[in-house]
Amino acid sequence: MTYLQFHLYFSLPLLLVTAWLARGRFSRVHARWLGLVCVIVFVFTTPWDNHAVKLGIWDFPEDKILFRIWRLPIEEYGFFLLQTISVGLLTVALLRPRSSSTATEKAT
Repeated sequence: MTYLQFHLYFSLPLLLVTAWLARGRFSRVHARWLGLVCVIVFVFTTPWDNHAVKLGIWDFPEDKILFRIWRLPIEEYGFFLLQTISVGLLTVALLRPRSSSTATEKAT
């Protein structure tokens, strides 16, 4: 199985399920926070993942990937993004909505 096929069979269906679960609850604020988390994931994961490949801790067979950016296949960067978005959407789906009276009581 190629890395792209992995995404098509596993990552994208998970993303669709979590998007369906979060439907009607996902707001612009959630999108901003999720965008920030995606940036953080890329900033912190890219260097150590590339370093692990450089050290030979793990690798990606050339016949299973499309192409590399630095030492990582493009699909690995996609994995960072797809998993982060899926977890973010699942979090939104599982959050309990705040009632306006509860929010007002806590503020006072």
